[in-house]
Amino acid sequence: MSTFTKVLDKWLTITTAAAIIVMMLHIVTHALARSIFHAPLYGTNEIVEYWYLPIVALLGIPAAQLQKEHITVTMAVERAKPATAAVFTVFACILGALVSVAFAWFGLTKALENTAIGSTADVSAVITWPVYYLVPIVFVLLAVLYILDAVAILRWRTETGEEQ
Repeated sequence: MSTFTKVLDKWLTITTAAAIIVMMLHIVTHALARSIFHAPLYGTNEIVEYWYLPIVALLGIPAAQLQKEHITVTMAVERAKPATAAVFTVFACILGALVSVAFAWFGLTKALENTAIGSTADVSAVITWPVYYLVPIVFVLLAVLYILDAVAILRWRTETGEEQ
């Protein structure tokens, strides 16, 4: 694992863990304030739904890619020769990068639309438009990780001297 991916993995893990802890503290504080003081924290449900949960869910996507924890179907690759398996894997990485770029583009257009209208939560004035920018950021990052995987496979094959 390169220095970039190690630092990124650590950052994603720490950020996601922090978001979960802050969300938990926010929810507990809300429940206690509602029960003890009969004064719940304004917008807690919306903040959890539109801020904490998207952060946790979206940051998990590149984290899973970094840790090689995505679901994979290896039936065809396991039975193929190493050179053929490498070609299929590189093709899958390129396809994954292209799909990720498409998701990033779609996410960026939605983020810009939500910024233009000043998007808020459904029934409250909790601002939600900034979190929409996490979608293009995460999927561009995922595309970069797919490309790095493809390069690593190709580099390994040339360093080991295997036939292409």
